Amino acid sequence: MPDKTKDRLNKKHLLIVGKSAMERRNFITELINNSNFDTFRFPTGMKTIDEYLDYVRKNNLYAPWYSKKGKFNDDQVLDFHWDWISENNALVVMEEIQELEETWKIDLLESYMDEVVNRKKGQKIIHLIISQENEDGLMDKLCEMIRPRENEKRTLRQVVEGSIEVVDMDILSYDE
Repeated sequence: MPDKTKDRLNKKHLLIVGKSAMERRNFITELINNSNFDTFRFPTGMKTIDEYLDYVRKNNLYAPWYSKKGKFNDDQVLDFHWDWISENNALVVMEEIQELEETWKIDLLESYMDEVVNRKKGQKIIHLIISQENEDGLMDKLCEMIRPRENEKRTLRQVVEGSIEVVDMDILSYDE
């Protein structure tokens, strides 16, 4: 078990890249089995926000702050889900997201990333593991999209890298 990677998960979100999809999946399974978090593993290879929302609805990963007759629409569920993200200390796993709609992928990751960026020392936060074939410029795209805090002294790249760590399995040694 890569203990250093497990320790990093307590502080940052992880982007797992490299090797094959099966090897990434096995590595993530090992991380999950050695963590103490409630885990929500989204369907592998999601392509649309509708697939994401279906899982959110099915697993009640949202908490409405008001009641209404009938079902909540997609926008309402997403708003409630953003609140759920900020209030939970769970592990969310999204595997093989390279085919997920680009704008939604960035929006989702930005929401999860904001929780790490804005946490206070010792505060419990949501944890995220994502995987895809390669990094594919994702960190650069996140740098372009994030909204840094007022009086932020770090560069946008430092903010992103402080929130999400890229774990390249092609160069990862087993004792990491």
